[in-house]
Amino acid sequence: MNDLEFKTEQNRFNLHHLATDKFKTNLIQVFFMLPLKNEKEAAMNALIPSILERGSKNYNDNQLIKTELENLYGSNMSSNILKRGENQILRFSLEMVNEKFLTHKSNLTVDAFKLLNDIIFNPITESGKFKQKFFEQEKEILKQDILSLINDKYSFAVENCLARMCKNEKYGIYKLGTVSALAEISNQELYDHYQKIIKEAKRSLFLVGNFKSSFVENIFEETHLDSGADIYDDHTEVVYQDKEPDYYEQELKVNQARLSIGFRSGITRKDPDYYSLLVFNSLIGGSTHSRLFQEIREKRSLAYYVSSSIESTKGLLLINSGINAENHQKVIEVVEKEIKAVADGEFSQDEFLRSKKSIINHLKQDLDSNKSLSAHFLLSLVNDKEESINKTIGGVEAVSEDDIIAVAQKLKMDTIYLLKSEE
Repeated sequence: MNDLEFKTEQNRFNLHHLATDKFKTNLIQVFFMLPLKNEKEAAMNALIPSILERGSKNYNDNQLIKTELENLYGSNMSSNILKRGENQILRFSLEMVNEKFLTHKSNLTVDAFKLLNDIIFNPITESGKFKQKFFEQEKEILKQDILSLINDKYSFAVENCLARMCKNEKYGIYKLGTVSALAEISNQELYDHYQKIIKEAKRSLFLVGNFKSSFVENIFEETHLDSGADIYDDHTEVVYQDKEPDYYEQELKVNQARLSIGFRSGITRKDPDYYSLLVFNSLIGGSTHSRLFQEIREKRSLAYYVSSSIESTKGLLLINSGINAENHQKVIEVVEKEIKAVADGEFSQDEFLRSKKSIINHLKQDLDSNKSLSAHFLLSLVNDKEESINKTIGGVEAVSEDDIIAVAQKLKMDTIYLLKSEE
């Protein structure tokens, strides 16, 4: 399939299939979408995948699972928690060899899928709840994961900026929850929550690769995944308002200050202006040719790094930099000046074309990865705009210079967060 497009199988619930023989491996992914409600539920959602991976009734410890994966020609299984807009998404992935590369007939895909189903739907239980040992160990691991955020000062600054920016919105909840909320969770409560997810959460099944037609036709006879709503987002609140930017400072023992500036764009992935926002992001701070990188880092030496990124389900743009704390006001002024310059059309055609080319090259690289194809389609599906990478490339190619100006004029600075060293 040249266009590498997912197709939703007719008369099948939430099966999204990208048929291609381009890759040496086939990828199966199961997604459950859960609205962000509070820190406790966020922590429970984050805890569930790691407990399920510890063992099932047919593979009652992690070593048996690893051995079975090796028997399945070195298949790889993983799970994690994502945050997309004001939702968490549980992702279970299984990657296996494309059977056409095997020298003999095999039931590899069916057997591997049975293993994935066993891990998701058939956990080890004791007295109507998860195995207590697994629960306690994974709860402690998650606690350490939450606490370790402070060791990554870039991510720490980003998360703290977003938490303050969205303090009155569900998006302000950290995807792993909080240590205090985690401490309140009991094993029985977690198991009951897991049962609710399996029965009620929105869900989708992705296939990427060269699957036999017989496998696709019979896939729902091989899984415990029941029908339900697909993973479209009808939960995220897109805030777009005029206000004076809020300013926050936090002090820690850091060698380098971090400055994060949050903007509201009012533009999400399903909006026509999304492609223009992509190009604007590349132009302003999304690459080494960007205006902020050249002006703040290269010309003025005000930052060790500076970059921008967008959250396309929530309509946010974030500019992050590593600086000397005494330069923070100068950096803010340059950011405002450069965005205004773009809004006034003060950028060259060369800058514009390089920004588009940078995005298109990145998207073309994603065409060579089954996981990237899946991740791209997942975001488009969440945003109720099912779209292949090639269609996104077409959207970027159609962006005009006037479109960039319009996006720059829409941006509203919302929150400034400075993480600096203790006096």
